[in-house]
Amino acid sequence: MKSLRASVCLAFAVATFLPLTGCVSQTTVESKPADIATSSDPGQRAQIRTALASEYYQRRNFAIAIEEAESALKAIPTYSPAHMMLGLIYMEIGDDGKARTSFEQALRLAPNDPDVLNNFGWFLCQRGDARRAMPMFQQALRVPLYSTPQRALLNAGICAGKLGNVADAEQYLRQALQLQPQLQLALAQLADITFRAGRYQDAGRYLSQYSKLQSLPDADMLLLAVRISRALGDKSNAESYLLQLERRFPEAPQTRQARGGG
Repeated sequence: MKSLRASVCLAFAVATFLPLTGCVSQTTVESKPADIATSSDPGQRAQIRTALASEYYQRRNFAIAIEEAESALKAIPTYSPAHMMLGLIYMEIGDDGKARTSFEQALRLAPNDPDVLNNFGWFLCQRGDARRAMPMFQQALRVPLYSTPQRALLNAGICAGKLGNVADAEQYLRQALQLQPQLQLALAQLADITFRAGRYQDAGRYLSQYSKLQSLPDADMLLLAVRISRALGDKSNAESYLLQLERRFPEAPQTRQARGGG
């Protein structure tokens, strides 16, 4: 089966950003525009504008997010978090040329910033350049003060899987779970990897852990759950997962595959 779809994992080193599940960052910024206008500190203006760009990015208001990030760069043209933010926005809207340029600029300005390395690496991995991405994750993980290494470990695991390096993928994902035991995407990926390796008991264990954390799995995960349950001979669970697929995703290809015994 195809690898499970992965959510991009993002991290910022500015303002008061906090991780989301999918892993774009939330902020708790409450600054008013007047606060920015009256600030004589370009660094503060750049930081606040970048935080606001992240807020609008979360809300999928990409046009204003771009404006805010560009305003941050007017305050400080070399402010790498703003360049990184632009990279994330352009990546989301599918403008890969501008995304790559923004990530490259962020990396030039902050070559050892683990968040830049992780996010640029994820962009490359998602765009089919996994071999170039892996060294970026590894470099990020070598930064002693990296506050969220589980993000780079998760992305490295997914990317290693894309390269067919199953043992490395599993190792990275296990390490991510050691740091954050409730990391749902790592559990989902491990369930997928171990199922495809024929290790059905392990797959069932990861599926069980995942199911305790996620009450509404997507169609890919439900299809995997059907397959794992069937492989384990658990007809009751297999039927339950199939019913969820049929109810929530009646026209999805995953549902057709599950009905056909795939």
